[in-house]
Amino acid sequence: MTGRFTQLGRQLRKLRHISGGSGADPATTVRRAIQLASDLACEQTQVDDPPAAFRAVTTIDTALAERLAGYASDVTATIEDPLAVGADLDRFLRSLELGAPAAAIPFEAITPRERAKADSTSAITISGRVIELEVTRGHAAIAIDDRPIAMSLPSGDAVASVPLATAPTSKPEIQREPSGATRVAWTLENVVIEIAADFASARIQT
Repeated sequence: MTGRFTQLGRQLRKLRHISGGSGADPATTVRRAIQLASDLACEQTQVDDPPAAFRAVTTIDTALAERLAGYASDVTATIEDPLAVGADLDRFLRSLELGAPAAAIPFEAITPRERAKADSTSAITISGRVIELEVTRGHAAIAIDDRPIAMSLPSGDAVASVPLATAPTSKPEIQREPSGATRVAWTLENVVIEIAADFASARIQT
């Protein structure tokens, strides 16, 4: 993965914050994201023309490729629905990361939320989304983009939290699963979480 993967994820996250009411104009952010995606498409396909490069990417379907090619062909066009464009760019990014077509998932604005501060936190960024494993008074929960998500044990039993003394501090190993899920393992602390492909739930093992 090149730095453009990270940069595109950051721009898409910025777009979601702006759409959540930061007051900034989303147009510049969307155009920057389109440029980064175009560079990625050219890099992945070795095709110098961005519209043609999007059409040559094998991990996205024809309809998505045509929409992306359209964005790249006229970067000065008025963008009526920035989040819709962002959703296409997000799907493109996740497809490249997965190495296979990724499903369309909600691409929503990030709005400020009041949350109690955790005693310790481990945070990683995946596809422009911040995943936090938060430990409060000896119990761990998972939040994505400041929003707590549903959790379950490997057995499938739903839980609100799991016992954990403190959040991991080692560097995690990150692995993409064929299903689109992402496995994150802090091996030294024996903590593993598997984030669902739609980022709406997670499985946790401690």
